[in-house]
Amino acid sequence: MGGGASKPPPSATTTNDPYSVVDKPTTEQKPSDKVNTTENRTKPTNANASSNNVQSGSSSNRPKSNQPKSRTKLKDGDEPQAWELLTYLPTYGKEFEFSHTHYLYSNDVARLEDFAPPHTAPTRKHEIFDPDQYQHVDERTDAVKDSALEKPLSELIRLLCGDYDDDISKVRALYRWFTSQPVETTAYKKGSKPNTAMYQLWHLKNKRNTYAGLFSLLCWYADLPCAIIRGYLKGSTYEVGQKINKNTHQGEWNAVLVDGNWRFINAFWGACVLSGDEDEDSKNYFYTCDENFFLTDPQQLIYTHFPEEPNWQLIDTKKTIEEFETMVFLKDRFFNLEMRVLSHPYCNTEAKDGEIDIVFGLHPEKSSNHTFLCIPTFFVDKDKHRTKPVELPQKNVQLDFIHRSNENVLSVKVRFPKIGTYKLEIVGKDLAVNQPDYDYDWVAIYKVTVNSIPERQVFFPILEEAGWGPGKIIAELGLEAITHKTGVIKMQPGQLDVKFKIIDHAKFKEANVTYKVSPIGSEDEARLENHPFQQTGDILEASFNVTEGEFKMKISHNLGGGNERNICNYHIISAVPPVVVQQVGSEKAPEPEHDELGELRDKLSSAIDSQNLEDLERAVDLVESKGYATKLHNELREAKDLIARLKRLQKLIHEVMTLNQRTISEIRSYAHPIAEIHTVMRATLLLLGNPEEETKDWKNVQAVIGKTGKMSLKRRIQELDVNKLKAETVMRTKALLRDIKLEDIVIISAGAATFYNWSNGMAEEYEQRKRE
Repeated sequence: MGGGASKPPPSATTTNDPYSVVDKPTTEQKPSDKVNTTENRTKPTNANASSNNVQSGSSSNRPKSNQPKSRTKLKDGDEPQAWELLTYLPTYGKEFEFSHTHYLYSNDVARLEDFAPPHTAPTRKHEIFDPDQYQHVDERTDAVKDSALEKPLSELIRLLCGDYDDDISKVRALYRWFTSQPVETTAYKKGSKPNTAMYQLWHLKNKRNTYAGLFSLLCWYADLPCAIIRGYLKGSTYEVGQKINKNTHQGEWNAVLVDGNWRFINAFWGACVLSGDEDEDSKNYFYTCDENFFLTDPQQLIYTHFPEEPNWQLIDTKKTIEEFETMVFLKDRFFNLEMRVLSHPYCNTEAKDGEIDIVFGLHPEKSSNHTFLCIPTFFVDKDKHRTKPVELPQKNVQLDFIHRSNENVLSVKVRFPKIGTYKLEIVGKDLAVNQPDYDYDWVAIYKVTVNSIPERQVFFPILEEAGWGPGKIIAELGLEAITHKTGVIKMQPGQLDVKFKIIDHAKFKEANVTYKVSPIGSEDEARLENHPFQQTGDILEASFNVTEGEFKMKISHNLGGGNERNICNYHIISAVPPVVVQQVGSEKAPEPEHDELGELRDKLSSAIDSQNLEDLERAVDLVESKGYATKLHNELREAKDLIARLKRLQKLIHEVMTLNQRTISEIRSYAHPIAEIHTVMRATLLLLGNPEEETKDWKNVQAVIGKTGKMSLKRRIQELDVNKLKAETVMRTKALLRDIKLEDIVIISAGAATFYNWSNGMAEEYEQRKRE
């Protein structure tokens, strides 16, 4: 398990049922569906993050399928044996073999040679799928009547996607139909014919099959290769920070081959959102097509789904089970809001001196409508499963402080009242979404250990209507902040000047803007006097003295008649810098001040050295979000150049992986290939470690190309590490390819052209790394 060598996984315990792809289901857990709240806070409620209602659009620009058709053609009444693909060996599968290129068990391993092995796709979901473009598919699917349940599956599939000529439309129709089936609330006929959906859904409801098993069968009928992936899920049985347990966390999902790339689907998680009390009689089931689990990006799914077979993670840098256990627990809403983790990548973390500051990246163009809440609770049992609300020791304070240090960064600060272990649930929503069932939902969940707190812990001021810092309401009044553009003001005791500029007099209309400043936790805040901002030309200014301590500045628009509207708030932290006194003869130097720029430079440098795409993208994201792009210009440029090169390598490998076996066999079939093709294949094999002398004879090249399993050409290319190449090998490869032009061979053999691009790209990447 993890990132080590792949082994065939053990067989699963099953029973016998000729129409179940997986005879005995493993645990198919739902994601947890209730957001716990503390008292006296806004109550987030769980809601599906996606809508079924989409806009109309054209499908004329969608790609056509480039996959070979299934060799088995179905007729009404046929009961053929399905082609099965699983990452484990079912006990009923006596004829199953393990594919060392695809890391799958199958009842027809040879057919896999026509399809790409598992690899990182060069595109993300949003690049290939827009729900608006597939509204016609959804409408057609929704119109399929319940009477089709008793028709042969082959006929049902024709009704759903019979005339589609592209993979996405087919798999979309299957997913839409399957996830809309009210399995829990329907009384299916037990005695239905085995080749009908009615029979399959009865078995599914009665735990004789799994969603993953049935979805793979539907895909087979639609000529879509579909694998059942077994692994571990952070679902309803998972508590943040706990160890993964095989008995309680195991589950299944699917990978479907779509236009040459394997894409993830979890039809069970996408089928139903459960709402109501835990009492069985009061459960309400809402069946919906949840977009989160349709063609889910591997970079997202890895936070909740861990395959037993590491190659089916479909990411470049494989995670271990230990890494999966410790990764931050990110939920669907995190990805819906296009957020990024910038500061705390692990779910188990520590609050130093009773405070934690978790930083997320935000989408600069969309996040102005995004709002967030933080829900801290206290673990009360040693197993860390039960929590209770945190009791605050004083009034008019709260534990959390959520603000934006700039438009790209969200800061979630929490101060804890006592030593212990806490659960930190961060929830969010998009205010622009107007669906009736849409509300706050989980973004991220942490388990925070607090080993020490200050002698006198100061909490945060109560959040007012306008939130922290200048935001939309300030803009609505025609104002712009000049001196303080975020919600935190750090200063030394003395005079504080807060200034705004009137940028739209029509909106401002001589508004009466006032403020009041109160110590945090003050019970007299409501009785404090409002002070007016002074206007000089287009400038509004408030000047006052601040003593040592922490304060809240509440700014309001006085509407007259005792009415006012909160328009902006600041958290003021006034402190005297500590005086560092070094004792005579002491070798200990004074501790340096926190150097954020230096830390970011080190993170960027470390990511560049690692040559890990995920680490590089996170480091670049952090630097740009924190506003240091100019100061770290050279380092940033180097990191971005490396990201571009790594993505190019990813694309080159993808092009090789998607070559079907017939294309490779075509190259092998040449009795006397043109010199350019022979040379390209010699260069390819040279990089893979074959002696050059052997490859001068085309028969030897043919023999190597014809190998399958662990020694197949595609698997060797997929596993090659560019850092382990030798300089003399790369030099000789460049020499072989020097006089060859791509246009001379692409007309004769697209496969040879793909190997030419790969060989050239690997050699160039090696030389670039050596220069650096």
